[in-house]
Amino acid sequence: MLDLAQLNNELKCAHQVNFVRYAIYYTPQPGTPLAAFGRSWFGRANDGATLQAFSDAGLANTAAVKPLSASSRYSGLHAVFKAPFCLREGMGPDALKARLISFASRRKQIETGPLTLARAGRYLVLRPINPTPALYWLAAQCVTAFDGFAEPTTCATAQQGMNLNDHQRLLLKSFGDPHVLSEYRFYITLTGPLDAAHLERVSQALWPMLEEICASGVTVDGLSLFGEAGGRAPLRLIGRYSLRA
Repeated sequence: MLDLAQLNNELKCAHQVNFVRYAIYYTPQPGTPLAAFGRSWFGRANDGATLQAFSDAGLANTAAVKPLSASSRYSGLHAVFKAPFCLREGMGPDALKARLISFASRRKQIETGPLTLARAGRYLVLRPINPTPALYWLAAQCVTAFDGFAEPTTCATAQQGMNLNDHQRLLLKSFGDPHVLSEYRFYITLTGPLDAAHLERVSQALWPMLEEICASGVTVDGLSLFGEAGGRAPLRLIGRYSLRA
């Protein structure tokens, strides 16, 4: 279970930082099986289960295991609802936070249904077997509700390294993100980019710990606001705001 004093200290530190970008994610509620797995996988709990699974799978070099879980500069399980963005001139973080609290309080929790452990390109993710339209409607609402807070993106810069179709380029130009609205997919990222052999071995090692979670699915019961301080610093949790039951 998450140490409440530790969480409060993390949130206090987050409020003292001047962030350059913000993001809205789903993160597991502390104390749930998915949150417990995430703490172990990303090194926040030393229960030994993850490392034992990798040892059994022949990946006993723990120094090599740790980078596999570096899914982003936020080292924790999350699903994106609004990708990192800079605040538009005249918009402040307090207004953004207040808007998210109000937004979350007027929307219902969503059950994902059963999940599957799958590949998304070179990444390993958890995603719904039968995605519910409610998840995609919530994501679309996040884009439209918070687009006014986001500074317009320079598309030429944002497209670097991306292989986009015409529709995705239009979304990028309009919203600063090519994977929104009809292009949005809900998934919880587990790893950074891996080659095919590593993806298969990591998948086999993780599945015994995730099988029960996947069968039950998870409840998207809150939205989390994160801030990025710049440089190579990880995104940090500012607050987690509950959706209506």
